[in-house]
Amino acid sequence: MRILMLAHRIPYPPHTGDKTRAFHILRLLRARHEVTLGFLIDDAADRQGVAALRELVPDLEFRRVWKPLSLLKGLGGLATGGALSVSYFHSRGLRRQVARRSHERPYDLVYAYSGPMAQYARGLGIPLVMDFVDVDSDKWRQYADHSRPPLSWLYRTEARRLQASEAEIASWASLCLLATRVEEALLRSFAPWARTAVIPNGIDSEYYAPSGIEPSQPAVIFTGAMDYLPNSDAVRHFCADILPLVRREIPETAFYIVGLNPSPDVVRLGEIPGVTVTGAVPDVRPYYARAGVCVAPMRIGRGIQNKVLQGMAMSLPVVASSLAGRGIQAEAGRDLEIADDPAVFATHVVRLLRSPAERRRLGERGRACVETHYVWERNVERLEPLLAAAAGRGNSRPGTKRATPRLARVGGGREPRSQA
Repeated sequence: MRILMLAHRIPYPPHTGDKTRAFHILRLLRARHEVTLGFLIDDAADRQGVAALRELVPDLEFRRVWKPLSLLKGLGGLATGGALSVSYFHSRGLRRQVARRSHERPYDLVYAYSGPMAQYARGLGIPLVMDFVDVDSDKWRQYADHSRPPLSWLYRTEARRLQASEAEIASWASLCLLATRVEEALLRSFAPWARTAVIPNGIDSEYYAPSGIEPSQPAVIFTGAMDYLPNSDAVRHFCADILPLVRREIPETAFYIVGLNPSPDVVRLGEIPGVTVTGAVPDVRPYYARAGVCVAPMRIGRGIQNKVLQGMAMSLPVVASSLAGRGIQAEAGRDLEIADDPAVFATHVVRLLRSPAERRRLGERGRACVETHYVWERNVERLEPLLAAAAGRGNSRPGTKRATPRLARVGGGREPRSQA
């Protein structure tokens, strides 16, 4: 097939959660189909990835946007009754180029990654596969719940507006993809007419392989893009509410916060003795190798947490909140530990730091879980017939809701070198 894939940001390098999924789906689609990739660049640092990405996908169509101006456009969209996210990711230049190229040589299918990119498929007369991933509107709702006015008002308004946009897109998309069954149920709760399928994230289990190194000191690791609110909130929570409990039992415990773009409040955590904030690193694996436990004490977020899959793939025992573990096909107590109460969370960490045998047991089972359920190639293999069916189905008229039987769920899962 001839596929136009649209991503809200350049999916290279795949060092954040959103770029990871886009990159691996792009990589595997490109191996089977003729793919044009359209995207926006709102960060000057991302320009460095264009040349490398072009080696994978020669046919690129992108536009650079200035982040402050895009933010003003987003706020303007919010003020006029729209969603901030949709206006932020709007580019007249990219819209014109997509329309021109589609007219000159029509595509069989548009694969839009992230809801705001559906705007570029309108009017093309081409079937749309909409990858909602983990339903962004609900993240904004969670941001509102964890913020004070006036930000809480802004976030709640964006959640409401974006949900309305997602529901409308689902009324004319040929297929809506989600990362987990939880997100599928969420989308269908406000868009019951959506045709849906579940394609989980995955992990590159060859890259994220067990190091075989026993840590030289008690150490815990958290990885992620550290300017992302769910991640910054998680490490602040860990340092304030969990780490002191761990250090009552094991005073020398170190905590590594590994990930790009640490926000000022995260940087300040590095002032706590024994807490290291690395910023961007070329390779997260050496830091995993130094740690005895991987933690994911998330209080905000949706979908599959790549940091959890990375730790499990490296046979590192994982202690996660119920939110962080919710989208993963893993059994608590067998493949990973789940806890929301700080004292219980700390108890799991202490037990694992003290017992190499327990670390090995949980780590080996976590690794086996990843190899069973989270292989990218297997997921995209299952996606293929769904894309073929969507391409043959055609679009409903945009804005017209429909009640149609949903497609069968698809399970499975493989992943990249992300710090998210």
